[in-house]
Amino acid sequence: MATETAAPYPVKLDIQRAEQQSRWRAFFRLPLSIPIFIFLNLLSTGVDGAIIAAILVRGSIPRWLFDFRIASSRWLYRAGAYVLLLTDEYAPFEGDYAVSYDVTYPDRLSRWKLVFWKFLTSVPHIIVLSVLALTLVVIVPIGWFAVLFTGKYPQGLHGYVTGIMRWSARVGAYTISLTDEFPPFSLSANAGAGSDSAQAFSAVAGVLATGGIVAGIVVAVIFSLGEDVVTDVSYERLVAGEVRAGEAVVEVNGWKLELVDGLDPANEVVGLLQPLPGHRLVIFTFFITNVSDNSDRTVGFLHRNDFDMVDAMMQERAPLLVVVGRRSTPERVRPHETVRVDAVFEVGTGTRPESVSFGGGGPFLDTAVFEFR
Repeated sequence: MATETAAPYPVKLDIQRAEQQSRWRAFFRLPLSIPIFIFLNLLSTGVDGAIIAAILVRGSIPRWLFDFRIASSRWLYRAGAYVLLLTDEYAPFEGDYAVSYDVTYPDRLSRWKLVFWKFLTSVPHIIVLSVLALTLVVIVPIGWFAVLFTGKYPQGLHGYVTGIMRWSARVGAYTISLTDEFPPFSLSANAGAGSDSAQAFSAVAGVLATGGIVAGIVVAVIFSLGEDVVTDVSYERLVAGEVRAGEAVVEVNGWKLELVDGLDPANEVVGLLQPLPGHRLVIFTFFITNVSDNSDRTVGFLHRNDFDMVDAMMQERAPLLVVVGRRSTPERVRPHETVRVDAVFEVGTGTRPESVSFGGGGPFLDTAVFEFR
């Protein structure tokens, strides 16, 4: 899917292989690379956003902005070559170097390709490059040992790693629209632009891969949504204090909840809270235990918005107050610790609660629901 032509691809990356490399520099390459990693993070700026905006507005990139992007990329590839042991020379900001990177300046660039076409056609490249990047986990250590014991980076491995970097540089330049030429599926330095058939294949593959990823995400979200774990409780027996120990117990998300009592009405007990006209206060009492599998390393927190109540009008009502022991939420609960929790709700006069629930963390976790019959 690449063409060997007299007109190579407009993005060029070459790394000269040294006949001899320093063994001690190879041995200490990781600590020597730490300043490079720090500067790489600092170099990540909004330049690419400015380039995209310029193309969408004027159909071209200002030469000064283009030159700045190329200069920054040139240093990035120099740094990458140093980290990957392809050269001994510490990455300089300017001047001659074993790593050369350049892109032919384009006078005009396509707006519509930038909007969606380049993303779709880049997907197969990204997939292949991801697989090739995994091979570096094996290749780079082999090269490291070779330099450490022989002082030379094997020529074949050097060319292979350089080819992966070259391919990545072409795809990166194409994706950000430093060029409109479709990159070849090739490690070669002399490969020309990818053919029309390769571009059409990539577009179809990109659509299928993107659709598959979106469908996979949707399915994953659907199957990872939490479920309601429901247990029935007699409301009359609950408020009469007749619910037996262990009768209303639910375990979800590392929490064991037992609904043990209900006070209805509770206006006189909660002196600091006054219900709205036509409403009354209700208190539900739980014993909650942190039963997380991670044992002593897991500390759970109870929050007021973990609890919810549904009234006879099928309206959800958040608690006015949740007290853990004698403290208001949020409150931490250590592993295997059991606490008493009182949740105060407001309900309309003449109606009764339909259910009270404990979610404890969002839509992807199960919810304990105590339904009143």
